[in-house]
Amino acid sequence: MTFLSSLHVLITTEPFPILVLPTILIIYYIYQTALHPLGLIPGPLTSKLTSLPLIYACRRTRKSKWVLAQHAKYGPIVRIAPNYISITDPVALNQIYGGKTGFLKGRFYQAFHQVEPVLFNTMDPVVHHRKWKLMNAAFSPRILAEFEVYINPHITNLVKRFQSHAVKSETFDFQRWANFLAFDIMGEWSFGSSFGFVVAGEDIHNLITTLDMRSDVLNVIGHLPLSIRPYMKYFPDPFFYEGLRVLTNLGQVGTTAFKKRLEKKEKGQDQGRKDVMGFLLNAEDPDTGGPLRMQEIVAEAISLIGGGSHTTSVTMAHVMDFVSRDQGLQEEMWRELCDAFPGVKGEEWVANEQVVGRLPLLNAVLKEVLRIRPTSSTGLERVVPEGGRTVAGVFLPAGTLVSVPIVAIHHDRSVYEQPETFDPHRWLRPEAKALTDHYIPFSLGIRGCTGMGFATMELAKTLGTLLRRFKFERAISRASEEREGFVVKITECEVKISLRGE
Repeated sequence: MTFLSSLHVLITTEPFPILVLPTILIIYYIYQTALHPLGLIPGPLTSKLTSLPLIYACRRTRKSKWVLAQHAKYGPIVRIAPNYISITDPVALNQIYGGKTGFLKGRFYQAFHQVEPVLFNTMDPVVHHRKWKLMNAAFSPRILAEFEVYINPHITNLVKRFQSHAVKSETFDFQRWANFLAFDIMGEWSFGSSFGFVVAGEDIHNLITTLDMRSDVLNVIGHLPLSIRPYMKYFPDPFFYEGLRVLTNLGQVGTTAFKKRLEKKEKGQDQGRKDVMGFLLNAEDPDTGGPLRMQEIVAEAISLIGGGSHTTSVTMAHVMDFVSRDQGLQEEMWRELCDAFPGVKGEEWVANEQVVGRLPLLNAVLKEVLRIRPTSSTGLERVVPEGGRTVAGVFLPAGTLVSVPIVAIHHDRSVYEQPETFDPHRWLRPEAKALTDHYIPFSLGIRGCTGMGFATMELAKTLGTLLRRFKFERAISRASEEREGFVVKITECEVKISLRGE
């Protein structure tokens, strides 16, 4: 009897269909828990077998909390999916994210591709280097300083809105207005004109809702197999259909804004503006020597809207959430601002970045908020390069997904005293310098956030202006509820507001 005929007999023998599935499952279980190269790394049994626990945590907008719970149970190195290791040992930071380590971004970031890969999500190191050189020049200190004048009118518009609330002694959701302001400023920066949200008092393009849903759904889809992702819009859970549908809206808004900006440039109406769109329209493609392609410009601008607006508004709301609950701290900040900006008069006054960017307490508050609630709390996924690497004392084979949760490093008791306590003054003490090695709200290395300077400028100017003019008090005493898509946000920031005197 030949091999094929023997196999035919085996397959057609009646017990085979009954026994084959349990046998396959037993073999898979033994391999994943004992024979797999990651088999001896501790972690939940279900996570060694499937990515579903991680995916479910993302769907519930609780990824970081779930990951930290696994570390609390299993230790600093945990297997959170069959081929995914999470590490909370600070030594892993430079080993994974440092320059020239060879760890590239993983397939998670492919979920964020829109139009084409951009600086944020490209996985190709050659493409990334080209885009980094291009965008890093656009975010130079000189260009940011020249752009500051375009930020001021939008903060003034917000001040006028807040004055109206203060006169009427109204309670309102600060986070809503933080969103409007951040999107207006990022529209100005990315496309050369704002979206008009602060003036209108509403999200007239449904853009904020679009990006909220996008952040939540792509954070889930990024952990799904590539072969499944295109079909998630048909999944019975409307979360996926709605989240993927809004991507079309984002693309349309970006393309329309680009065409308006291009038309102004062609008519000579842009008046030599210093913004990202103007920079990219005048940039030379290093590959062709000609202008950049429209698709590349639109993709980068959309990425800035999605990343810059969302993260800045979320951080602004986090700051207000903490400061409005601590009147003593708020008074201390106000006194610092009064010393720096005495005799503030008129609606048009806005804090100057050169001054407010150097105020010790204000910037300590910003640092502490970003420490205790980093905008992106989750681990930023990387792939172990060819040949494998030893990370935090454990050898990981090539192709393994690995990350270090930012929130875990920021709450490491070996680094920060009482890490769960909101204490801005920790950054004003002599030991503060030693803390900065483990302070990574914008990640680190060449894949760190290019827009860090822009974000800190916007935050310092806006919060300095508002806290100099107004007093805020949290209207809801209970702890804030958090949601985590790709960024961590609170569900509301209801405050009472009153005018400050001189």
